[in-house]
Amino acid sequence: MKLQNICCIIIVNYLNHKILKGIVMYIKELIIVCLVFILSSCMKTNQFDERSLMQNKVNAFQFLSDYHHQLHIMIGEEEGDGKGAYKEFLDALMSTDNYELIPIKNAALRIGNYNPVSESVKRLDYLVDYYQSGLSMEIEGILRGYGYMKNFSPDSLIELYDTIIAEESKN
Repeated sequence: MKLQNICCIIIVNYLNHKILKGIVMYIKELIIVCLVFILSSCMKTNQFDERSLMQNKVNAFQFLSDYHHQLHIMIGEEEGDGKGAYKEFLDALMSTDNYELIPIKNAALRIGNYNPVSESVKRLDYLVDYYQSGLSMEIEGILRGYGYMKNFSPDSLIELYDTIIAEESKN
């Protein structure tokens, strides 16, 4: 009987050791996985770096420049089909995912049924005029922040920005 007790004790101790060893290994693996996750999330680069901010501002500025004519048709300052201009503007606006244009999208959607003399159409035009001016100042501000004080063409702003950054990194 003593031999049976000793065998049982040995087996139980062996199993306990295996179970504890398994639990310790599981905890170690869990800690490693957590550390890898935390470190990898800390090492991610921010998707909103300065260049992408600049790119979005330039794209929004260019978009508003390209469709400014439609706005003038919409408010009756220029000849043309106001309703067609509104549809063209709205379709182009809704097809872009540029976060810089969110206030413009919201204002355009507030128009509802197009009417050239409606207050919401005039407000959209005001918003676009001031917003475009603001974007221009932001873009120029970024360039001036790097010491660029010359005039520039809106068509080649990103190339200019990349050139300035390349020059800056050499110094």
